[in-house]
Amino acid sequence: MSINLKILSTTEQLAEITVDKDDVLKSFQDVLKLFQKDSDLKGFRKGKVPLNVIESRYSKEILEELKTRLISFYIRKVSVENKINVVRTSNLEHEDLKKDSAFKFKVNLEIIPDIKLKPYKEISVVKEVQKVTKKDIDEAMKNVLNNFAQNEEVESNRKIKKKDFVDIDFTGSIDGKEIEKLNRKNAVVEIGNESLIPEIEKEILILKKGEESSFEVLYPKDFPITEAAEKNVQCTLKVNKILKKVVPKVDEAFLEKIGFKTVEDLEKRISDDLSGSFEQQAQGSLRKNMFDKLIDDNEFDFPNSFVDDEKNRLEADYKSKMAQQGVTVDELDEKTTDVINDSAFRNVKIALIFAEISKIENISVEDKEVGDYLAAFASSQNVPVDKVLKYYKDNNLMDDVRVKLTDEKVIQFLISNAKIKEVSKEKDDSNEKDSKESKAFTNKKKT
Repeated sequence: MSINLKILSTTEQLAEITVDKDDVLKSFQDVLKLFQKDSDLKGFRKGKVPLNVIESRYSKEILEELKTRLISFYIRKVSVENKINVVRTSNLEHEDLKKDSAFKFKVNLEIIPDIKLKPYKEISVVKEVQKVTKKDIDEAMKNVLNNFAQNEEVESNRKIKKKDFVDIDFTGSIDGKEIEKLNRKNAVVEIGNESLIPEIEKEILILKKGEESSFEVLYPKDFPITEAAEKNVQCTLKVNKILKKVVPKVDEAFLEKIGFKTVEDLEKRISDDLSGSFEQQAQGSLRKNMFDKLIDDNEFDFPNSFVDDEKNRLEADYKSKMAQQGVTVDELDEKTTDVINDSAFRNVKIALIFAEISKIENISVEDKEVGDYLAAFASSQNVPVDKVLKYYKDNNLMDDVRVKLTDEKVIQFLISNAKIKEVSKEKDDSNEKDSKESKAFTNKKKT
């Protein structure tokens, strides 16, 4: 065997390999015997068909199997002997294969080069923390009450104004053909919260209860329903009701309804929930800042195909989530594409860094830990463990679980060794955070 390796880049090499004719013939005989073992031809006992008959009958299939075996074997041999980590092959070229001749082929080898990490123990990292204040509790209380607010119909025959809630029927069509995904029946929308296309909201504001309107709207380019994006849509809407929000008072009846005896008990629950939410955000900031530092500190090359695969995965995941919301996405907008591209690069780089740390620090996951994780997942979904195990095995997902658990161990290792500095978090987005927390609280009480 002769091997000639040409470096094409830090992550790709060209391997030109010649397999000696003696090795080809030996491998041919091995493949021939395998075909003989499984052959079942009329007139012969199974596994006893003469080799010359096997060769004559299955010559094409035997040579195809031989080619696959030789290429696979010698690529592995090149990888081991030259201490390179081959992750993918491409651009395979080969001569015609004959059983009594040398076999030449060449192939591009995509490799992961050696990764030399900068010191990762005792790295300095910032954790953004925030304490629960009286203002936070008051804002969250307000959101709790809003979540229990009821919409009551306005009986007076007045025009619609901002902050009203309006019950409408809506249809959209292009060239007389309705777009089903746009149509709504008894949809309740809030006026003035920027959730509607401005032209549609403007039309609603000139109507009264029971009135209808037909008009044309040019839908924006980034509108999630592709059938309407950048199209002139003929719209028809009818105002069924004008509603006003009635926020409940914090009295004994309301407290009893949501399971509390006193206002103080409710405020303590809100405070505890906010504290838990703030701590989750703090942990998230710690991890993100640590990942950023590891990514910035360590420069190394890795195969482009890794990033391409991750982009494809993230794009498919995004389209799937949008489909679950009833929105079909054929092409991603520029902003979403940029986010996915950046996320794919970061995900691949941090995954390779974690893999290298786990190897250096001998961090691994036992089979029992994988089993315990899947058992806990099955319990949380109220599904039998054996069904979950079968699904993960049938879909080759067991290694994904092992990697996920190993990465979490690496993260905990890094956090336990890091120099963590706590800083106060800016509260520019506190209202949004409080709103999310109060909604989570409300959902828990309702269920």
